[in-house]
Amino acid sequence: MNKVNILSIVFAGICAFSACTDDKDLVINNLKDSEGNNISFTLNAPNNSSYTLMPENASSIIDIFTCEQPDYGFAAGVTYTVQVCEGGTEFEKFESLPTTGSGEKVLIKTFELNDAMNNLGMVNPTVAYNVDFRLKAFINDSVPELYSNTVNMAITPYSGARTQVYFVGDIFDNGWNNNDPSMRIFADDDVNNMLFTYTGFVKAGSAFKIIQTPGDWGIQWGYDSDGALSNDGGSGNIEGFTQDGYYTITLDLAGNKYSIEPYTGATTEYKQISLIGDFNDWGGDLDLQQASYDKHIWIGEKIEIPSDGGLKLRADHDWAVSFGGSNSLWNDKQGQFAKFDGGDNVKVSVGTYFIKFNDLTKHIILLAE
Repeated sequence: MNKVNILSIVFAGICAFSACTDDKDLVINNLKDSEGNNISFTLNAPNNSSYTLMPENASSIIDIFTCEQPDYGFAAGVTYTVQVCEGGTEFEKFESLPTTGSGEKVLIKTFELNDAMNNLGMVNPTVAYNVDFRLKAFINDSVPELYSNTVNMAITPYSGARTQVYFVGDIFDNGWNNNDPSMRIFADDDVNNMLFTYTGFVKAGSAFKIIQTPGDWGIQWGYDSDGALSNDGGSGNIEGFTQDGYYTITLDLAGNKYSIEPYTGATTEYKQISLIGDFNDWGGDLDLQQASYDKHIWIGEKIEIPSDGGLKLRADHDWAVSFGGSNSLWNDKQGQFAKFDGGDNVKVSVGTYFIKFNDLTKHIILLAE
């Protein structure tokens, strides 16, 4: 199976234009597919009929299709939308990919196709699913929508959960131990990118690298040049901490970029951060452990949540300072990486969890173990 590093759908074709003076004179030159069905233009099958979508390339694009564009009989500004459905279902239930285009190209990101497949129930990352594609051409509400023929492909999705990566280095007191799962790096809400962030105290002269799997140097990111990362295995240590203090590290692992900036925000300290919620009838506190390397990082391992319901974090066993989220942003698809910077109770299912919270930035990791 061909592994795809870049996802784009390019529709290149030739428009034939002729004069038209009135919409009532519009003639659309319909075609017929191999089964005699009316179609408006031809979507050509790609050279490769099988693709594997890769999470590390979620924001990337690849070339898949070409097409012969519709002949409207007049010069038209066309918007193209790619539609997908489970193979053989004749688009009774389909997903339209969000990115549209006009003219020669329609750019489609990997995560958009992956999300569409997940929404249609094609979620197993070990299965190559039978997927049908077609292209919709749209001008305006007064002109009929046109559809291409259907092209079938075998597509393997990836898990909707966010890719996890880990720090290794002497910026923390575990040194260059590459087998510490608690070194997971925080991320923003959007599962569909490879942006990670960390704000905390770092000693001058420290350095780090990033790995994807604890205990394994096989996939790693390190220094290439100032602001640039390399993942070829020969990269250097990432430095840039000129004095003891608080820094924000930002990592774009899809674009192989990084930044290190001094953090100048508030550094209010708390004696304790704890969980409270429906699981304990909002009547007690389940304390997280303060990280040995930073007063603002709180960790809980193998935290038992015995029942479904809402929860929040709060400081010092009191409601004066508490941390909630937005239920609209909190779901399995998000991969449980988010910010608790709102007021809502966050719905969590029964289970055993790893929890890591940064009280400076309100980033949280809450992963079922």
